[in-house]
Amino acid sequence: MKKLVTLSFVLLCLATFVWAQVWVYDSDFKTISQPHSVVVDKEGKIWICTYANNDSIQTAEGVWKKVKALKVYNPDGTDAAIGPVKCGVFGSAGADTFFNASRGMSTDKDGNILYSAYDELFKINYQTGEGMAKAVPKAATSLTEAACTDDGYIIVAHVAGGNPVYIYDSDLNLYSFVEDTNLGLQRSVLVSGDGKHVYLGKIYSGCNGVVEYYGADGVDGEYARVDTFGTVFDDTGAVVHNMWGQCLDWGPNGLMWVGTYWDVGVNDFTGWYALDPTQNWAIVDTIGHSLGKYVAGGPVGGGGFYSPRGISWTPDGNTAYIADFDGGVVMKFTNAAPKGPGSAPIEIFPVGIREGDKLTIAFDFTLRQNYPNPFNPTTTIPFEIKNENLVKLTIYDMLGREVATIVNEKLPAGSYNYKFDASGLASGMYIYRLDVNGQQAAKNMMYIK
Repeated sequence: MKKLVTLSFVLLCLATFVWAQVWVYDSDFKTISQPHSVVVDKEGKIWICTYANNDSIQTAEGVWKKVKALKVYNPDGTDAAIGPVKCGVFGSAGADTFFNASRGMSTDKDGNILYSAYDELFKINYQTGEGMAKAVPKAATSLTEAACTDDGYIIVAHVAGGNPVYIYDSDLNLYSFVEDTNLGLQRSVLVSGDGKHVYLGKIYSGCNGVVEYYGADGVDGEYARVDTFGTVFDDTGAVVHNMWGQCLDWGPNGLMWVGTYWDVGVNDFTGWYALDPTQNWAIVDTIGHSLGKYVAGGPVGGGGFYSPRGISWTPDGNTAYIADFDGGVVMKFTNAAPKGPGSAPIEIFPVGIREGDKLTIAFDFTLRQNYPNPFNPTTTIPFEIKNENLVKLTIYDMLGREVATIVNEKLPAGSYNYKFDASGLASGMYIYRLDVNGQQAAKNMMYIK
């Protein structure tokens, strides 16, 4: 196995950060308990699967039982004619009814729905809602979300380690294995179109990130674990910023979107990040903002999330739907010109500069997330500086217009908490940027009246 590779972040100037196209929160598309994935099909219908019961069905014996149906909606939010989908293959209240908790959805090469229902993997016709095929890789063992190659081979693993990573053909017949005994925990799997690269998003594994397997002959050969990316390491090999790969999805422009969540360390990634395969998996885009640690009764939706569990795009690539498991909502975002490979990397944490195989932390200050977030109308912006320096803290709207300068003076080393009052401003996303002696960092915050 190759040595773990770090992400190399480059400093982003304000002009690129603020004036680049960004994902704009549109609406809370659906409030639904424990959404575990969302998929937009070729016709633009929005499919949502849930971990919680959301419907019921009458068995042949006349007994009503709760089920975890696949909810299917039109873009305007009305129920699609084919939904809800409650059965996987036979279409009756029998062994293939969706009584089991959902574990994720994706699509095959033809756009049909690949649905993981605990230990069962179904292929469902996206036009009719009818079951087409079924596989049970290992009974009573939870599956991950599946992934598909351009020629129709389907990759799926188990959530728990110590189990295989499987390769199925398009009819869900077992074809081969990526690995016989996969280590660690994961919920999502991705595969490159040619089948040569398989990716598993690691969670609760100490060192998380995205693990990559490579096989020169794709599904017809052998794979080997070659890399872990996303998580940032220092020059001793210790984890500096952990990226929990809760969910992995390919974006419409070839970026890998990784969703992380709240149950992480204070220096870890929390949010949705787009990684560029052409730039050593540098982060080039984000969407929405993290609401922090989940607390029952806390704010939900409005562009913020706790636990990302799936993202999907309309056929034109300009509208994204994201599922928040703990928040119980599927949100809609829009972007007229989404980023793609080759876009300027953005800085999430202090800049990491590659020196051979080592990583040094170049920044001598830390900008932290504002709190509360979302806020109305005041919030606190915390940061620390290690040395006396000229410090400027500025607020911008999403069009790049400066709306406030909070501080612009020389400050001694220490920790600071500055209040920002948005009274008089419109609701929406704002950017706060900290400049310290020529170095810059920026974060998003949400103002909701």
